[in-house]
Amino acid sequence: MRLLVKVSGEALAEGSAGVFSDAAISRVSSHLVALAERGHEVAVVVGGGNIFRGTSSSDWNIEHVEADNVGMLGTIANGILLRAKVEATSNLEVRLMSAVDIPAIGEKYIRRRALRHLEKGRLVILSGGIGQPFVTTDYPSVQRAVELECASVLCLKNGIDGVYDSDPKTKPDAKRYRTLSIETAITNSLGFMDRSALVLAKQHNVHVHVIGVDTGIDVVDAVASDAVGTRVSRDAESKFY
Repeated sequence: MRLLVKVSGEALAEGSAGVFSDAAISRVSSHLVALAERGHEVAVVVGGGNIFRGTSSSDWNIEHVEADNVGMLGTIANGILLRAKVEATSNLEVRLMSAVDIPAIGEKYIRRRALRHLEKGRLVILSGGIGQPFVTTDYPSVQRAVELECASVLCLKNGIDGVYDSDPKTKPDAKRYRTLSIETAITNSLGFMDRSALVLAKQHNVHVHVIGVDTGIDVVDAVASDAVGTRVSRDAESKFY
């Protein structure tokens, strides 16, 4: 099975006083290695929220475009660290590709080249977002999944084990979805993924599986299970655990 794994930037910094955590990066890396070693073709879209967010532009009194540029560079830094950790802990071949040209560090993202890497069993890390401002990494995670003909998008989230009907951090009675329709997610403005990404997923019938990266789950088993995290799709019936 070919999978697109969306790794949030926060998942690489959990528990760290800084922007990176070796323990968190090692955890994410182990999940990716497990998927690849079990025969899955794995592409990874990595976020940059642990380093900088475009939405921080007003706090810094800078243009949003410039803030997004910093955020895109943040995804590249995360991609380098993730590549280094996977290569240090496995025998997998890893390719870092970017929507922003970084010839001294990684390859330019070209769809057919990325497909070839996946066919050869290489783990492909996709950084630089979509290469343009005003777009979070949620959208390119779905876009790349469509382009690379992935079976689903596996979202590795930090600090949460699925999609809830309200914020479980502020509402103790929040209920976790087992399955969720994309239409319900859009209508109820559930914040696990940008609306534009959900609309694209609905248009192309992309399945999204949201799981917690730090919950001690076996990510390989989770891929095939409806009992871990939340499965989101166009035709799903919205059900709670």
